[in-house]
Amino acid sequence: MPTLRDWQKIKQYILESLMNHKTIFLFSTLCLLLFSYSAQAANITASLDRNPAMLDESFRLVLEANDSVDDDPDFSVLEKDFEIVSQSQTTNMTFVNGSLNRKGVWNLTLIAKRSGIITIPSIPFGKDRSPALRITIKQATSKANPSTGGSEIYVEVETDQKSAWVQSQVIYTVRLFSRLSMSNLRHSELTTSDADAIIEQLGKATTYEAFRGGMRFAVRELRFAVYPQHSGKLTFSPMMFEGRVNRNNSQSIFDQFMNTGTLKRLRSKSLSINIKAKPANIKTRDWLPASKLSLLEEWSEDVQQLQAGEPVTRTITILAEGPLATNLPDLKLTDSPGLKQYPDKPMLENRVADSGVASTKRIKVALIPTRAGNFKLPAVSLAWWNTKTGKREVARLPEVVLNVTGTANAVANPPPVITPEQTDSAAEGLIKEIPAASELFINAIYWPWLSLALAIGWLITLIALLRKDKRRPKAPPKPTPALAPLEKAVYKYCSKNNAARTKDALLEWAKARWPETTITSLMDITERSNPELGEQLQVLNTILYGSDHEQWNGEKLGKAFKTFRKEKNRKQHNRSDNALQPLYKAP
Repeated sequence: MPTLRDWQKIKQYILESLMNHKTIFLFSTLCLLLFSYSAQAANITASLDRNPAMLDESFRLVLEANDSVDDDPDFSVLEKDFEIVSQSQTTNMTFVNGSLNRKGVWNLTLIAKRSGIITIPSIPFGKDRSPALRITIKQATSKANPSTGGSEIYVEVETDQKSAWVQSQVIYTVRLFSRLSMSNLRHSELTTSDADAIIEQLGKATTYEAFRGGMRFAVRELRFAVYPQHSGKLTFSPMMFEGRVNRNNSQSIFDQFMNTGTLKRLRSKSLSINIKAKPANIKTRDWLPASKLSLLEEWSEDVQQLQAGEPVTRTITILAEGPLATNLPDLKLTDSPGLKQYPDKPMLENRVADSGVASTKRIKVALIPTRAGNFKLPAVSLAWWNTKTGKREVARLPEVVLNVTGTANAVANPPPVITPEQTDSAAEGLIKEIPAASELFINAIYWPWLSLALAIGWLITLIALLRKDKRRPKAPPKPTPALAPLEKAVYKYCSKNNAARTKDALLEWAKARWPETTITSLMDITERSNPELGEQLQVLNTILYGSDHEQWNGEKLGKAFKTFRKEKNRKQHNRSDNALQPLYKAP
């Protein structure tokens, strides 16, 4: 029988065990909490709508952060080198695997206070911080356009270089400066004196604000990458812009449909640059002009631990700035005895970068060593012409040595040799396995009925799946930001006669009202508004780009906005009622 001392020892052992389990539980809980916190750590991104930008011209800084940021952002760190023209905030909500994810987006319009390469500092969100960016601010050549004598609307063109090499990239930029409200704006195609020149537009047109001669202009900018195919003088033909201008704010409510505004056409100046021929000592097939080029190499396995008969993938990537991906050459890969190579079709990609076109050509090759040993793959080289330095350069990949061990399956297990005795034995076994005539007759009756039963079962399964798919509930629509607070902001700034804030509030409301489209200006809202609201939006747009900001009265715009809201709500309500009416009414 256990003594009293034995029972006390057992009790002490049990208590110590429980305490150890409790410690393990607490430690596990703490680890889970730390993992959960790290999984929900703030993710903040920062981007610019364009880079570089000109001095006295605005550009946009966009910050995106998930809902786990520590605090609201503090933009005061930007005031040293930038002027904050405007700022706005929106919240995007999405459902992912049944859970709601929220993301905050901050849009800031900035103007640099000096030229040069400026660092946009890391913006604090409490303890969290956004990544820092660098932007190049160029000095404006002139404060006003001398050719227009201070006109309210004019066109400006430029190229990134005065002379270029044949088949190299030339960046052509055209800008429309306007202090007037314009609608139905269109532009002609870009053409050059070289009929064979390749012309690619770099992204969509961008809009921003700029100051020239102390006046505020709305700017519409387009950029093109041009590849001349012949040397000599290259002339860019004038581009034409056409739009309707309202100068006196006296348009009727039917002007949106009748296009009764004053038609305005402007042409840019003709511009010419010199195109240099390729050097005589370089063959045409080796001519590859680029501002930057490099080669990268990746292997799917460790090249020092390969097995005979097992494939390995080699990926070679050509990265270039300037040429299009279709103009990047094929690489010459040398065969090696005992090593089979199977190249795949190259993957081509063009991206729009600050310097123009950034192209990529990715080449994948599957290699299968047929035996053990060391295989030496020679170095890969690609000659190209550096358009910045005007010199020939060569991009290289060093030679690679593959270390292969083992034996390929085809060699390790050769096919067996069949003797005549084995052939006779196999024939006898096959004869024994042939079923009798009675068995064949039974099978002939059995198989049709089995096939019919399987067909009926398949048909029943198909009908059940179709019914299940009809009963399956539809995915809930993605939520959109509430319109009521945004509409309230429009009324608020209209009542205060604050033109700039009213514009920002209208843009935020329109983005939530029409989430499927891109809203960047008041003109985008005008195209979706009724004539009364469109007229007041044009008045606001003219006031913003004029010099009489303090004289604007927002009462008319507020009333027109309210009328437009009521019309839209009434139409939506009527559509809902009509959709719910039965096809046949009861007598």
